[in-house]
Amino acid sequence: MRALVLETYTYDDYKQWEGDWELIYGHPYAMAPSPIGKHQFIMMRLGYFLQKNLDELECNKCFVLGKIDYIISNDTVLKPDVALVCGELPKFIQKPPVAIFEIISPSTKLRDETTKKEIYENQGIKLFLIYPDEKKVIYKEKEIKKIEINAPCGKIEFESKDIFKGLN
Repeated sequence: MRALVLETYTYDDYKQWEGDWELIYGHPYAMAPSPIGKHQFIMMRLGYFLQKNLDELECNKCFVLGKIDYIISNDTVLKPDVALVCGELPKFIQKPPVAIFEIISPSTKLRDETTKKEIYENQGIKLFLIYPDEKKVIYKEKEIKKIEINAPCGKIEFESKDIFKGLN
């Protein structure tokens, strides 16, 4: 019987690829097709509420970023749906963000709930899992009614239900 050999890749390889990818422990994952309208809507709502809070705090040290490369190691590059990053505005993320929001879709559900969740939690990142169809937000295995984040410039908070407002 022949041994199964799986190729592994690095960040240098990843930079050469066309299209939208994640690299997890050297293994590539295509991020196609593009997220559907509901996913995009929630991304924009999250961005709005996070930025609104930052503006109210007059915070110029934190940034709301979407679908940006988060380079964790030479063999792991993730693209969180929404990330709250504090410090300098990066070209791509290289240190753990304050918070990450992953919007769960059927095509990425298993990877988001297991592998990526474990990676983010090992990095000490506050991870929120958003379930559009159920209109719920999960943090540390529990449904939450309010999103609360302690950022360097103050407390960010808003009602979870607000990100779903306007969805059928």
